Amino acid sequence: MNADWNKEEHPNWYKDVPTMRSLILGSFPPHHSKCAYPFFYPTLRNRFWKILADLAGESLKWTKTDNKSKAVQERFEIMKKLKIGVQNLGLEIERKGKSALDTNIKITKYQDIVSIIKNHPELTTILLLGYSAINSTAKSFINYIEQQGIKYSAINKLGPETAFIIQLKGRSIECVILNSTSTASRIKYDFLLDQFRRHLK
Repeated sequence: MNADWNKEEHPNWYKDVPTMRSLILGSFPPHHSKCAYPFFYPTLRNRFWKILADLAGESLKWTKTDNKSKAVQERFEIMKKLKIGVQNLGLEIERKGKSALDTNIKITKYQDIVSIIKNHPELTTILLLGYSAINSTAKSFINYIEQQGIKYSAINKLGPETAFIIQLKGRSIECVILNSTSTASRIKYDFLLDQFRRHLK
């Protein structure tokens, strides 16, 4: 392995919501030195939690690093209210330096996403955040389901709001690609909010 690339394992952040209608997947967290709290989407610039808070009719009170446990619990309560699960695809990765870009992250071992799906028969939708980079969430998810032997419907082109169906144990689950919530994507907030609103069920 090149000296610029370092191995990392995903922190044990997963929290299972009692009822999960939708599952949101990302690729991997930013480098731990950039995390404001120990949970998914842990940088204060990322718009992910503001979007979910707005959809839940809540406001984020714990956004600073002075009380990390309350920041995590606040976000988990929003997940439960919206009936949304959150997980990243990567369990083990190689990262170039401290970069958070999907182009600089290689997933070497995947999380057990199939078990989440099996444990939630009420789950109908999986949202995949990001599609353009070679190691994007969308491309990594397709690689994962192919490794698992999961059948999926034809995909003409990967892009925002591309939808396809996976078949698992007699169930049909819709997968939809959404834009990244990172500020690096340059997508306006109101556009992202509307996109999430339309696809969360």
